[in-house]
Amino acid sequence: MRDARAPHRFPPSAGGDSAIPAFFLYGESLQAPDERLIHIETIAARSELHNWTIRPHRHLDLHQLLLLRRGHVHAELDATNLALQAPALVAVPSGVVHSFNFRPATSGLVLSFATGLASQLAGAGSAIAEFFERPTAQSLEPRSLARTDLARLGEMLLREFTRSAPGRHAALRGLLGALLANVLRLVHPTAACTAPASATASRELVARFRRLIEARYRSHSSLSTYAAGLNVSEAKLRRVCLEVAGQSPVELVHLRLLVEAERLLRYTSMPVTQVGYHLGFDDPAYFTRFFTRRMSVSPRAFRAVETGVSRVSRRLGREA
Repeated sequence: MRDARAPHRFPPSAGGDSAIPAFFLYGESLQAPDERLIHIETIAARSELHNWTIRPHRHLDLHQLLLLRRGHVHAELDATNLALQAPALVAVPSGVVHSFNFRPATSGLVLSFATGLASQLAGAGSAIAEFFERPTAQSLEPRSLARTDLARLGEMLLREFTRSAPGRHAALRGLLGALLANVLRLVHPTAACTAPASATASRELVARFRRLIEARYRSHSSLSTYAAGLNVSEAKLRRVCLEVAGQSPVELVHLRLLVEAERLLRYTSMPVTQVGYHLGFDDPAYFTRFFTRRMSVSPRAFRAVETGVSRVSRRLGREA
């Protein structure tokens, strides 16, 4: 099910390395971040349209989890090539270049969800966050799989996703959290894809940078300050971010600011001017220009659309 409103778009430059296409979902134009986003579809729904071949690409603000029930896939995750027979799972963190070649009639699910939502689900624990710091591909032992609720939770997620009912997102979020917990119980620490040491080091540096952004994004620290905090040069930080995440360091900081701006505009009554100050902007007009340029809609217009949709949803819920 898709939101009926027109999506806000990233500017064309947001994809970083133009040689590697970046999509919202495969074949779809990029959209601005939405920390609430959860999307579920069958493997066949998209792969069959492309002759069961998904060419190399990346997602800028989405993690993906593939659960294979039957069939076979040849997967490429960054520099690693693997062949997996179902049952199996593949975890694709945001920014990882990936491609898939499925055997025709392969069945299973593809779950896509915002990186911000994954961070929220991680909560006080770090297991989910750590799991999505690097790609994972693993065949599953059928008896171990049968002792979990993974298959049932996947079916419930797909069924809930197709509904238009009160509490839909809360249900999706809860089911996704339960499914990820079951995944963590199945996956062994050795399941992470074997990649060159340099690739692993680069991904770990970007993970450290993301954690530093989380602590400092409202301070509008300079790139040199971030680089010094990571004990690397600005040039290396930029190179590694483009290589791993498909975005420059500045774009990653701006992405975090946009996610927080959306959150405040959607869930609080804080005036737009105060939202700007809260996010560290000295000039509210500059915040408005910053938001509008990247989201293709002003903060006030964004809030009007979001609160309008919420009112409609609540009304439909009462009428249901």
